[in-house]
Amino acid sequence: MREPWEDFRFQYGVVQNRNIEFFQWEISDSAKRMLRQKWNELYLVQETHIQNQKKLERELESFEINSEGKKNNLPVPGFGYFTNLPDPDSPIPHLFSFSKEEKEILEESNVLRKEGSPNLPFPRIKRPLPKTDSPYSLIHTITTDTESLLTSQKHFFVRRFLLDPVQLYEPAFLQLNGPEFTLSEPEITIWKEYQISLIKDLRSCVLGADCDDWEEMTLLLRILYINKSISEKTIVFPKKNLDGFQYLPLIDLPEFVLATKQKEYAILFASKKKVFSSGYDSIKFLNWESFLLRYQSFLESNSPQYEGMEFNWVGENPYKNQFGSFLPQENKAIQTLKDDYESYTKGIQNLYSYHLTHQNCTSELFRYMNEMFPEGKIGNEVFWDPLSSRVISLNFVPAVAALKLESNSGTKQKKVFLSYRNLKRKKLVSFSEKHLQERFVPSSKIYKSNPMDHPFLFFTEENIWNRPIFGLANTVYGLGYTGMGILTAPVDRGEKFSKGTESVFYSLPELVFFNIRKGHFPYIAAEEIPEEYYEKKP
Repeated sequence: MREPWEDFRFQYGVVQNRNIEFFQWEISDSAKRMLRQKWNELYLVQETHIQNQKKLERELESFEINSEGKKNNLPVPGFGYFTNLPDPDSPIPHLFSFSKEEKEILEESNVLRKEGSPNLPFPRIKRPLPKTDSPYSLIHTITTDTESLLTSQKHFFVRRFLLDPVQLYEPAFLQLNGPEFTLSEPEITIWKEYQISLIKDLRSCVLGADCDDWEEMTLLLRILYINKSISEKTIVFPKKNLDGFQYLPLIDLPEFVLATKQKEYAILFASKKKVFSSGYDSIKFLNWESFLLRYQSFLESNSPQYEGMEFNWVGENPYKNQFGSFLPQENKAIQTLKDDYESYTKGIQNLYSYHLTHQNCTSELFRYMNEMFPEGKIGNEVFWDPLSSRVISLNFVPAVAALKLESNSGTKQKKVFLSYRNLKRKKLVSFSEKHLQERFVPSSKIYKSNPMDHPFLFFTEENIWNRPIFGLANTVYGLGYTGMGILTAPVDRGEKFSKGTESVFYSLPELVFFNIRKGHFPYIAAEEIPEEYYEKKP
């Protein structure tokens, strides 16, 4: 997963309250390109493995359904925005105005796609499963019959919809009402121009260009939500299934936080809408939709976010009766699929497994660097003294690794971006307030208790020499809380007991001078963040 700097900075530096340290190397432009290329290749391999596993899982699920005689019942991402009811009032025929010859091209294309749809026995994975013994070897994307069928269905659907539209499933669209969401007349004019460009692009796709299925679906849904926004003179956008990766546990925001965040979003909408309306560009569409997705996540109680540009609301093909289907499969074929899925899943789990000491994010960073660039060289250019990834080196501990990187011969400059709490403490002048009041959780004005944190008494990040003393207090407090949790377990289902054990777990390292716990700040408003936070990265 890759995140923009601003998102990472906020999640890691504010919500998770951790310092970020940059260590700068002086290397040539060619060496920078090589570094970037190697890490991009690692990301590509890992992402391909993940997508392949999802395809195998979907293939297995599809054939298990078909073996039970339930044809075409596998929900398809993108079809959830539509019903199977005809829509005589759809704006699509008027917007596209296909000629008789163009309609014949679409009809002929759909006949070919329907007749060529997979209606075969055992699924055919075209090549052997990619190897999972190395994160460096570029691998191929798995092609499955289910994937081929879904691709064919989407192509079929787009052409069928353009010729014979169905009604939209309105609950899958979010209409925003309020002055901050209203489109002005100049904005409506610009969005109409966008709609013309989108229609031109989709016409090109369906009448000749070889566009991917997701490209056609994306263009169609952009045309539809732009058209709805113009008609309603306010922002309308398709919802997405929010099933992405989530670093932190989901929490319900208090009413006062929701009200504050809503005001912040009103300001953001004005600026984001202005950027989006500055010219037709696919990147601007992607950024606009990513922002709308973030707002949907906020409205749905800080739900996890979906990654990717596809509109993924699932549903059945509205024209499924006009399309082919799989035949039920033999048990032997399903067992083979199951074996493929399980072996591939086990392979990538072994390849990308996590262990606190010998395979965590820090140790893996050094391992990859050492294997990709032995002796710290790119060509003949030495850019750093390699750090060991072995457990005995203790480099799996981020603080230890940071100290060694700071003194590394390759490091020319260090830059620290302080966490939210440390930025706020830095502004305090009074010694007692800075080192006593703010260290003690009950008296802190900066820190507020929240559902992400377990109970503790003292922050131990400030100094190393007295950390065991405060750590002991935290441990005793955690043990006491755990004891209370045993008594209240029948009532709260072990919630206090669980929180107490977490408190003890994070307190024990403090007894030997290590600090893990920083506290979380999920309720922070923009006005509370110091100006120094917005300093640009180096």
